[in-house]
Amino acid sequence: MGRLLREGEYLVVYIPPTSKALVFRVRAVYNKYHDMPYGPLPLTSGTTLPTYDGGTTNVPADGVLPARSYTYSGITFPYSGAYDSNDMWYLPKDYRERVFHVIQHVVPEFVRIDVQVPNGIEQARFQRDKVMLGVPRDFGFTRGEIEMIHLPELRVGYRYGNDTNMDVKTFVKFTYAEYVIEVPEDPKEVMDVLLGKVERYWFTYPVSAYVTAIEEALKKTYGFDGFRVPRKYAPELIEEYSKLIREVREVFKG
Repeated sequence: MGRLLREGEYLVVYIPPTSKALVFRVRAVYNKYHDMPYGPLPLTSGTTLPTYDGGTTNVPADGVLPARSYTYSGITFPYSGAYDSNDMWYLPKDYRERVFHVIQHVVPEFVRIDVQVPNGIEQARFQRDKVMLGVPRDFGFTRGEIEMIHLPELRVGYRYGNDTNMDVKTFVKFTYAEYVIEVPEDPKEVMDVLLGKVERYWFTYPVSAYVTAIEEALKKTYGFDGFRVPRKYAPELIEEYSKLIREVREVFKG
């Protein structure tokens, strides 16, 4: 799984359907205490869940994932006092200078996990859009741990599955960082970062379908939806990058 970044490092968020990427420099890491023992998954007693056997079952107690069950809809994590108390990782566009880098650890470690971006949209797919994957299917998920970059204006939902024959009490710990970020001013610097000529942390955003909500969230937050990623040095992109940088810096000024 991934690692958290230090001040001065570059973060690249690559969006596969568009072959574009956001390029950030981490100006500061806002909170140096990165481990958060959250508690059980936010599963409420009595909630009805689908099962891998084609039926349904009920959550027997808060935080318990029943045998052979999964969450079909994405879950968010409530936290009192957060901007959205029902979704602690959600930020509005006015927080554009912030991103959350979250590594989620789930116990038991065999619990299936996937992510919906935005919440409600299944993104794990096979052979383009031929087959939908993820927690309810045979593959297209991870177990016990998942990494995510939370960008403003995008609500992310997590799904969980228990393919064993026993009910399990769950527990979640977050290893996270709240980055204060900026877009580099030099277009050549952006290209060097994208081409790997300088050290960078490359995160492939887990989306296969570039739905309108994603594009709108990026443009509402940053004024654009990413830099085109070149395969090699492309001087013809420098002017394009320069224009985008000017526009995004105006957005950051507010």
